Amino acid sequence: MHRRRWTAVAGGAMAALVVATLAVASAAPAFEERSVGVFDVLAAEAGVVVFLAGLVTQLGDPWFLLAVAGTLALADLGDVTGHDSRDGAFVLGVALAAFSFTDLLKNVLGAPRPPGAGTAVVPPWVPDALAGLFRSIATGTGYAFPSGHAIGTSAVFAALASTLAIGRPASRWGVAVTGIAAVAASRVVLGVHYLVDVVVGCLAGFGLLAVATAVGRRRPRRVFALGVVVGALAVAASAASAAGTVWSAAQWLGGSVGAALGWSLARPARLLPPRRAVLVGVPLAALWVGVYVTAPPLPVTLLGTALAAAGMVAAPRVLGPAGDGA
Repeated sequence: MHRRRWTAVAGGAMAALVVATLAVASAAPAFEERSVGVFDVLAAEAGVVVFLAGLVTQLGDPWFLLAVAGTLALADLGDVTGHDSRDGAFVLGVALAAFSFTDLLKNVLGAPRPPGAGTAVVPPWVPDALAGLFRSIATGTGYAFPSGHAIGTSAVFAALASTLAIGRPASRWGVAVTGIAAVAASRVVLGVHYLVDVVVGCLAGFGLLAVATAVGRRRPRRVFALGVVVGALAVAASAASAAGTVWSAAQWLGGSVGAALGWSLARPARLLPPRRAVLVGVPLAALWVGVYVTAPPLPVTLLGTALAAAGMVAAPRVLGPAGDGA
């Protein structure tokens, strides 16, 4: 009964999310006018503020969220986090599904970023060697609505707050909400998103987490399957979109497929000690980074990310104590 109630709530939340997103998108006469970039002037002039906002926004970048989720899927951190293999796999599944959900919504809605989002004025105090890094963290490319950083942080930070056992629940949720708000604000400060982009992004992230929780809070394979479905839709939307990047969407689909297969075959009951987790995690991360940097053909992207994700999920069973993690 409880499960059916959660499923109904999650289904209603996702339906409301889709309706609200489409309503916001269709209400504006043009996407360029859907809101104002509150801090556009600040982002253009105040180099220190832009630099700090660029650092904060890294907390919502896929590389950071995936690193956190991958660590939880691999490492036994004892009483520090109080999580088990299912918790780690759940957070990883939510992260992968969130990235796919971002690509799906952006390519379906196709809304441009604010003017000047792809350029940044490098302050004179930034060394020439770091000018490229400054531009990288202070600019944005591709579609804007809704914000992928807002979706990712809302889904993953909230998943962390609901699964880990650090401190009191109120403290965990306070930290999660603060982090989500900081990352969302940083996107507007940088001038790469309108305010409505991050607001709808946060709603989308929370809605996705609600669905993932209803699908299988303690059944990671179901959450990975959710990621596969959303990932396949995202790849299709990217292929149909004028500015879609199919290989980018395919990496998240490959990750969900690999994680689903890895969990189905291994089902680890325990995680790896931190030192062994590092030895396993570094080459897996290198494999994923290699795929991201080289942007190989679609089959290679799918295979490479699937292997990396499968390794994250299956390594504790292959290299650690055997167990039954149904």
